[in-house]
Amino acid sequence: MWTGRQTLASIEGAIAKLHGEEGQLDQALRSAVGDADRLRKERSEGLRELARIKLDEMTAGRLVANLDAGERRAMQVLDDYRLRMVAVTEQRAALLTEVASAEAERHTAAADVEVALEAVETLRAQAEAKVQAAPEWQAAKTRRDEADAVATEAEKKATTSEAELGAKKKPYDDDPLFAYLWQRRFGSAAYRAGSIARAIDRMVAEFISFSEARPNYAALIEIPLRLREHATAQRAAVTEPQGALDDIERRALLELGIDAKEKVLAEARHKLAVVDDAVEQKQGVLRKLDEMRKVLVAGEGNPAYNEALEIIAAADSKDDLAALYAEARRTPTTADEAIVRRLEAIDAKIAAAEAEVAGLRRTAQELSSRRLEVEQVRNRFRTTGYDHPQATFDNTGAIADTLKNVLEGVVRSGVLWDLLRQGYGSRPTRGGADFGSSGFPFPFPSPGGMTTDSSGGDWRNPSSRGGWSPGARPAEDRTRSDDENFSTGGSF
Repeated sequence: MWTGRQTLASIEGAIAKLHGEEGQLDQALRSAVGDADRLRKERSEGLRELARIKLDEMTAGRLVANLDAGERRAMQVLDDYRLRMVAVTEQRAALLTEVASAEAERHTAAADVEVALEAVETLRAQAEAKVQAAPEWQAAKTRRDEADAVATEAEKKATTSEAELGAKKKPYDDDPLFAYLWQRRFGSAAYRAGSIARAIDRMVAEFISFSEARPNYAALIEIPLRLREHATAQRAAVTEPQGALDDIERRALLELGIDAKEKVLAEARHKLAVVDDAVEQKQGVLRKLDEMRKVLVAGEGNPAYNEALEIIAAADSKDDLAALYAEARRTPTTADEAIVRRLEAIDAKIAAAEAEVAGLRRTAQELSSRRLEVEQVRNRFRTTGYDHPQATFDNTGAIADTLKNVLEGVVRSGVLWDLLRQGYGSRPTRGGADFGSSGFPFPFPSPGGMTTDSSGGDWRNPSSRGGWSPGARPAEDRTRSDDENFSTGGSF
């Protein structure tokens, strides 16, 4: 079984491996692009040599000048492309090292939080066991439980009354004449109407016996409101005995030295928050570099690289070049025949090099897509709160195998997310969940995964405490489905 922190580390390890594979592909791609450029230069040299042998001085000079101009322009563009590619690759490699170091530091800080939390929980359980034997605590708990029972019963009655209200109101609401008079507030001090309207309304009221029905309808509406007010008051009345109980529990915690342990926990949480922020910033810079690299690697979408190839193609398409080949083939000599064969071999090698470059680019793009999907899983993992100190995953074998398959491109990362959701669990707290609840300085998962006002990742905020639920989102975001926030595939 893995903890949430260990599971996150395994996901980040997979991302690091994918980044490493991308770096190796970048080197292979630069090498293949360099081979293609070297072959083009050899081809240009061969063409110059052939032109000087087979064409007259004026024609040869013009062709060589065209080739030279095209090559200079192309090489300038390609050199700029290579320099940018090298710069991005080097920056990315250096930043990857920084990110890995920062992530390792974050895992260390998270482990420190777990240790500090364990110490607080252990002392908390000891205090609970000790104080529950005290008559003072037992009496305070009895008073709190009695007040809570009264409040709970009042809330049930209010809820039942509110649920029944619709059915009880229906006969009145379905009567258009009654509904008309009620909306006009007939029979109340708020009723306003002219003399003619008053006379008509009075006749309608007499016709349907509105004066007898009105107080019954008003009571139907009023009863749930009054019951809810009573329930609210009874719940507020629990505050005093709950506070007394909390005070007793807090004193017991203080007697055992909870202050020092809570301070260590608070310091550990603040350190984690600082380190976590540093990791997020570095990962943000890395995302920008990855985008720059993606543009440079994607040959079809790179205007600079395409411009260079177009310049070379334009120089090769000159009529003089066609005449050069025709002349060489028409009057073969030993010298020009050897050059033509060499040029034909170079053309084949250039085609092979370009095919290799295209293949490497496709592989790089597919690898980048896989890495982005795993990064989405990592980000959602943290947003959901699966890295909480109490989070556990009981299907670690399946998670490890799926990560391996994702690295190999066998499955998409949506399968990984499904496994994470299936395997998630949480370690129960030591002692009662509500002991010392008013002062416990750490958010614990709510019973039954109940949604709270805190989103899953909010536990990393040093000031957060109270209820926590994995995957919970702020109210304004809860109407959005999970599918709207996650787009990775889940197919084999």
